[in-house]
Amino acid sequence: MSNLTIPHEVADGIAVACMQDQLKYLIEETRAHVEDGAWLHPEDYYNNTVKYIPALKLLIAYFGGTVDD
Repeated sequence: MSNLTIPHEVADGIAVACMQDQLKYLIEETRAHVEDGAWLHPEDYYNNTVKYIPALKLLIAYFGGTVDD
């Protein structure tokens, strides 16, 4: 195992980018379900709208990122 050290700013940037990508995916998946009738398991829809999307928006803002709806 190497002794690789990543500066906190870089690590935060990577985390924010991953969370923004996941948020974008969840929003698109949920919108497709609502607007286009794409199938989405009811539990997934609930978790996306009530848990995951709000949590990701909060965490992205905490780490200094921006959220585009």
